[in-house]
Amino acid sequence: MKSSSLFFKQINKKSGSVFLILICFTMFQSSAAMAQNRVNLNLKPVAFDLNTVENQLTEMMADWGETAFDVDDALVRHVSYFIKYYAVQNVDKSNNIIRRSEKYLYDIKKIFKKYSIAEDVAFALPFVESGFNPGALSNAGALGMFQFLDTTAVHYGLKIGENGLDERKDYQKSAEACAKYLRDNRRVFGSTVLSLASYHHGTRMVTDVLLNCGDDPGRQFGPIFKNSLLGPFSREYVPQCLAASLIYRYLKQNRLVMLSVPGFESKTLQAQTPVKSLKKMIPTLYKLNPDLEHAASIYPYASSNGYVLMTKIGYSSLTAEMIRTYPDWAKNPKPDPSGSTEVKGLPKTIHYVVQTHNDLSGIADIFGTSVKALKFSNRFLVKQGVHPGDVIEIKGMAPTTLALDGKSTVCDTPRALVTQEDETLETFCKRVVKTIRADCSSSRWQMGANLTPALIYYWNYDVLGNIQPDTPLEGGMNLRIYSDYRWHKTAAGSQAPPATPEALDYRYNPSVPTG
Repeated sequence: MKSSSLFFKQINKKSGSVFLILICFTMFQSSAAMAQNRVNLNLKPVAFDLNTVENQLTEMMADWGETAFDVDDALVRHVSYFIKYYAVQNVDKSNNIIRRSEKYLYDIKKIFKKYSIAEDVAFALPFVESGFNPGALSNAGALGMFQFLDTTAVHYGLKIGENGLDERKDYQKSAEACAKYLRDNRRVFGSTVLSLASYHHGTRMVTDVLLNCGDDPGRQFGPIFKNSLLGPFSREYVPQCLAASLIYRYLKQNRLVMLSVPGFESKTLQAQTPVKSLKKMIPTLYKLNPDLEHAASIYPYASSNGYVLMTKIGYSSLTAEMIRTYPDWAKNPKPDPSGSTEVKGLPKTIHYVVQTHNDLSGIADIFGTSVKALKFSNRFLVKQGVHPGDVIEIKGMAPTTLALDGKSTVCDTPRALVTQEDETLETFCKRVVKTIRADCSSSRWQMGANLTPALIYYWNYDVLGNIQPDTPLEGGMNLRIYSDYRWHKTAAGSQAPPATPEALDYRYNPSVPTG
């Protein structure tokens, strides 16, 4: 279906300064500053060693629900190479693409999610195909950010006509077509990885390759990579996409907007040089190039115009411009309970998806509970701590608490609480509060009284990015909101206790400090 990927086929053969096998970032923030920003800065380096890459691939495959494709040694080696290539040799170009992606990625992830395609893929595929360039054109005639050939584009509903009409240049419509293609081929092969392969090679080619693997299992990468039916760019496509996926995960986990720029010295080898001879010349060969550890000879990658051999190691540190900052206006939003009606009914349990800027103390404070109570309800937090994407139970909430988003029912009334085009966070918050109060006017409790732009921002930092309360938003953004999240105080000024003994079923413990 596709032509060869446009990006990362050229390589600068001149040496740079020093290569970094682990991009080790050092934070120079005090613990007080970290607490103020509510950031869990458990930074992990971008690692190229085979054990780490294998573990990360295995974890990502599990998240994708991948059961039909194995993480074998060949896949780990080639993914390790492309992480090294993207994050070191070509890091300047990678950073340009990463920054460019911010303009488009929110929409692409939303479209891919509709077809149950992982957001890692939503980043990796346009990263590899076009560098997030909506006007990219290949020598074979593939056009747009998602590099569709005309026949496949028309088949998936993209219009190409006279007077310059070509919807392949419309990144949102192309993303929709791409997601449909991946979904269809995932159904065929039962594999997200093989659906990626089919996006580049075509469905028929992937089928022929699998059938041409002889006595090999056929769902491991080793026999696929060696298959004579595949050209050099085709066999390198899957490890490129997986390497880009792992880089995206690293950036998201560590709240970064770009990779560090390490120094390195390298050589580009064109011939299949024996690894033993390189080991004699470079004693630290495997530390610098872990992808060679179990290889007999180097593989001259077509995508990098030869094999990029690192010859020296250096280190780099985190700089302020690399960190996705949390704006001052939204730091530490304080709940402001209002009203004097005593809350009646059982305490409620809600489920909260942890954002990248959250830590346990911040979550406890914003929901009127304690770290001790959170750990009691979520035993995994005791050993593992909290990480972005974790879903934690928060018990003892007000019985009227509602978790609202784009498809919500507010007091029995269906509501689409999504942003409107050019609406600001301030006006969105006012509209949501007005909607909740109108729909729940018969409730004894004035719902929505606690909502502020800072609270909505706190719960949706990953989606909203670094904005101001008056920044115009895109239309159709599906933000998570909690209608109420704390026990309101009674007229006497004490926190409302559970109304009945049955509340103990929710493990609400009045002896656990709150607030």
